[in-house]
Amino acid sequence: YEVDGMKFTCLEFRNGFGAHGWMDLERALATSCNIYFHQLGVMEGIDNIDKWAKYFGLGEYTGIDIGGETKGILAGKEYKKKVFNDVWRRADSAQAAIGQIYNAFTPIELANYTSTLANGGKRFTPHLVKRVVKYDGSVVTETKPTFEQVPVKLSTIDAVKKGMIAVTNSEDGTAVSVFRDFPFKVAGKT
Repeated sequence: YEVDGMKFTCLEFRNGFGAHGWMDLERALATSCNIYFHQLGVMEGIDNIDKWAKYFGLGEYTGIDIGGETKGILAGKEYKKKVFNDVWRRADSAQAAIGQIYNAFTPIELANYTSTLANGGKRFTPHLVKRVVKYDGSVVTETKPTFEQVPVKLSTIDAVKKGMIAVTNSEDGTAVSVFRDFPFKVAGKT
């Protein structure tokens, strides 16, 4: 796949396993097909990618209850202009769509993003302390769960969940060898 003179190849093709051929979202997630997501990124464009990434909390503060939280970097037009004084290109969108180029997220952002998918689009504010109790048993403070609902269709969430379950459970899933004998079904993404 070529965009703006930049050639993209699938890892399987590069490693001599041939091309995937036609794919749907579930199989693209299961096999971690970069070409599928490169093409999708070019079709959707960076503005749409960034809009949804922000909804899911990527490149944003999570609001975790510790001081000094740092937010990650979300690749986009403004970032590239500010840091590199260069314009955004379609090939940049192809790379950003698979989490590469300038994207660099914090572990808590990624955990919160993943839990937002698992929670059906509810993006909770993470907390380290649920309750503080005095020696006599009285509650000093208690954190109540708060969340924002991401405006995403449940059918979209379900499709992504199905693909993430395929990562760890389908024959061609990229993590099936790790979870083959696991005592319960898990989802993942490599």
